[in-house]
Amino acid sequence: MRYIADFHLHSSFSRATSSKITLESMNHWAKVKGINILSVADFTHPVWYKTLKKKLEETAPGLYQLKNFSTATSKSTEKTKPYFILTTELSCIYSQKDKTRRLHLLVFAPNLLAVEKINQKLGQRFNLSSDGRPILGISAKELLKIILDISPDCFVVPCHAWTPWYAVFGSKSGFDSIEECFEEQSKNIFALETGLSCYDEKTEVLTDNGWKKFTKIQDEDKICTLNPKNNKIEFQKPLGKFAYDYKGKMYRLKTGRVDLLVTPNHKLFVSGCDFRKPPNFFLEESKFLFNKSKRFKKDGTWTGKNIKYFTLPAVKMKWGNQYHPGNSRFESAKKIPIKPWLKFFGFWLAEGWTNEDGASNAYNIYLSNRNNNLLSEMKKILEGFGYNVYWDKKINYTLRVRNYQLFYYLKQFGKSYNKFIPKEVKCLSKELLKIFFEYYIKGDGHIYGRNREEISATTSSIRLRDDLQEIALKMGMSAHYKLEYKKGRPLYSLANKYKKIYKQKNDAWVIYFIRHNLYTTIPSMIKKYHYIESWVNYKGKVYSLAVPNHVIYVRRNGIPVWCGNSDPPMNWLWSKLDKYTLISNSDAHSEKNFGREANVFNLTELSYKNIINAIKTKRGFDYTIEFYPEEGKYHWDGHRDCNVFLPPEEAEKTKNICPKCGKPLTIGVLHRVKELADRKEPFLPPSGPGFKNLIPLAEIISQVLKVGKQSKKVENVYFDLIKKGGSEFNILLDLTKKELEKIDKGISEAIILVREGEVIKNPGYDGVYGEIKIKFLEEDNKNKNQKTLF
Repeated sequence: MRYIADFHLHSSFSRATSSKITLESMNHWAKVKGINILSVADFTHPVWYKTLKKKLEETAPGLYQLKNFSTATSKSTEKTKPYFILTTELSCIYSQKDKTRRLHLLVFAPNLLAVEKINQKLGQRFNLSSDGRPILGISAKELLKIILDISPDCFVVPCHAWTPWYAVFGSKSGFDSIEECFEEQSKNIFALETGLSCYDEKTEVLTDNGWKKFTKIQDEDKICTLNPKNNKIEFQKPLGKFAYDYKGKMYRLKTGRVDLLVTPNHKLFVSGCDFRKPPNFFLEESKFLFNKSKRFKKDGTWTGKNIKYFTLPAVKMKWGNQYHPGNSRFESAKKIPIKPWLKFFGFWLAEGWTNEDGASNAYNIYLSNRNNNLLSEMKKILEGFGYNVYWDKKINYTLRVRNYQLFYYLKQFGKSYNKFIPKEVKCLSKELLKIFFEYYIKGDGHIYGRNREEISATTSSIRLRDDLQEIALKMGMSAHYKLEYKKGRPLYSLANKYKKIYKQKNDAWVIYFIRHNLYTTIPSMIKKYHYIESWVNYKGKVYSLAVPNHVIYVRRNGIPVWCGNSDPPMNWLWSKLDKYTLISNSDAHSEKNFGREANVFNLTELSYKNIINAIKTKRGFDYTIEFYPEEGKYHWDGHRDCNVFLPPEEAEKTKNICPKCGKPLTIGVLHRVKELADRKEPFLPPSGPGFKNLIPLAEIISQVLKVGKQSKKVENVYFDLIKKGGSEFNILLDLTKKELEKIDKGISEAIILVREGEVIKNPGYDGVYGEIKIKFLEEDNKNKNQKTLF
């Protein structure tokens, strides 16, 4: 099951927090947000600890729920109650190596007994009642040792690792490595709180502009992704594209239906092989799947356009010939019923061509096939469009239409070796694509097999080959291809007693269309058919791509399959972070900010131990929910008093000095990362959770309504949406576009834009939060502002 967790919060006993925070209000807001597990926060404070003991009961190993004080509470409500996990933040301020160090640590405890022992031990030396996040005058190393001596099941994570003032890598008081900070205790640090996997160079990915290698993907391309929640094919803007050098082992899988070469930590999209149950697909690292039975997914559900008419574009043409030149003539756009058009166009793409003779105004469209029934059907369709069709059955098997408007449209599809399927066809619904495909196959296809279910087609056009592979996916099938005949192959004529008559001008490809797309690989099958599953040495470039859905459609050597994407790169510019799991939490000081950053787990059994194990091993830890990093209040370098903010490269030009007042700039997270980085390009760590960048729902509503996010208007709309959509995370992550539109059409559009990464980023600096604006909404505002000037 999916569990969303926020491990870092504060109670009303911490400084600068809401006085209204209670366990009851935390429980309520967790439901509103859709958080399954949240921190109790501040468990070292004596008064708050007494409250925890009184009002919480352990209902899962190491996890607690609010006791049921009301006998009227239903059992169904009890099942939806959020769980509390025992965590708190502690502040260490001390001196080490002639420098004052300020670190915040997040401490996890397995039960209330361990919390009591921690409080007793620390309370002997420090005033725990001074603040919910008490200041301890001991080193981070010493605190870690104290905590683990009390219980080895405790877990400690350095908080907000990069912020300048109170972080392990902070520019003002931090260290240059975990080892420098924790010394011999560094072996007990497994994770960091922060506020990539790859393919080889032969792998391609499907975009809305066709199949492309990773190096050819442009900013305007959208990536073909699969939404694992509803099995829908969605084209999404990439969140990041990366390339770097890799030397080491790669996972190689080559069968008749799957071809992959990926890094060991790359996540494959697979299901188990219990054939008694429906497949349940999940993302798992290749290193854990080697030599194991698994099923791959090769299809999806496509929702395309259902239209009634095709519009043949308007055209301007000269009238007359070289002997009797005339004036130009304009032919207006022509509406044609879509279904008969797709029958004609599919068949023409397979069996047709164009020919022009400008001198005699002969702009001809031809169709040729030896099946008279098919030609008769095409003749009837063309005549239904209003064209005169010439066909002399005594001479040949060829139809001819003379019409400049139709000729001009079809001419763009070229000769047989460069034909293609236009976007306006590829975007159609599954039902309409099937009509097009059926008639293409009638022309250039081959139907065979015992039950006449096997389909193949041959083409010399690489572009058409790729387009057919794309529409196969959208029709609920898959398609792979292989090179059948190479360019230059001698061709022989039966009429000339098999004498060579010419050489083949272009490569010819055979595309095989597969109807059943749950593909199983088991070790015995790989051995029987001499397939390949192995670890191979690799040295060269590898490529990564991040998308919101985390599943992308890739192919290698003509064989496509759904597979995992890649994860965020910034932290992996520094090799020393490779072994650590990166978690994200809200560090919220009020209930409304719960879950603004969170962690998503997929666990078969919920317990404290399983959560900690998932963080340590990175297995069962699906992804983090995060702010855009630019939204952080220390992303760029800057000086708040002078309203100066600079990216690292510009700050370095001023020697990190404010150009207005001459005082030192506050060095931001991005600068600090680059300062410690030992790589020019991001390098994927052994494994790690994915990520999703989101904007909180209240901020989205605020941008749509153009009012402050604290306004009553935003609050009313927010709770109305929660009432209809279930919870904030359900709205932001799970609901489909149609489901969102039923709730609120305007806000649904903004949510989809955020999911697709359509945002404008204004980075934060020196304590000033950055701004993330929804792109199209911000552009509309600019356009409206410009209009008011004139």
